[in-house]
Amino acid sequence: MRLIIGNVIGPTLLHVDSSNKWFRQTELENKLYKVLQVKDWKKFLPTYDSSLFDLKIHDLDSIINNMCQVELIHELVFILSLMPIAFSLYFGDLYIFVITSIIAMMLENFAS
Repeated sequence: MRLIIGNVIGPTLLHVDSSNKWFRQTELENKLYKVLQVKDWKKFLPTYDSSLFDLKIHDLDSIINNMCQVELIHELVFILSLMPIAFSLYFGDLYIFVITSIIAMMLENFAS
């Protein structure tokens, strides 16, 4: 699902308004990132296409735009992670679908 959304929806987000309030880091996020020491380990996380964030290839505005696009894609996948809960109507076992959806949402949240 992640790759499909990234490759289908991503290209439609060519120019994102990076100055939008939605993309600003909140004080709560800042505190959380410090507690989790994100700066120490974020460089070890894989990136689908690291060339999108390379200053040797792109100017700073393009990189910021790419970051905003990726953020929107992550948020869409985060929400769509709840879709499997609908299958519980057919298969039953609601708790299994809720637990796996929550785990998928958490993993997507940490990936962004």
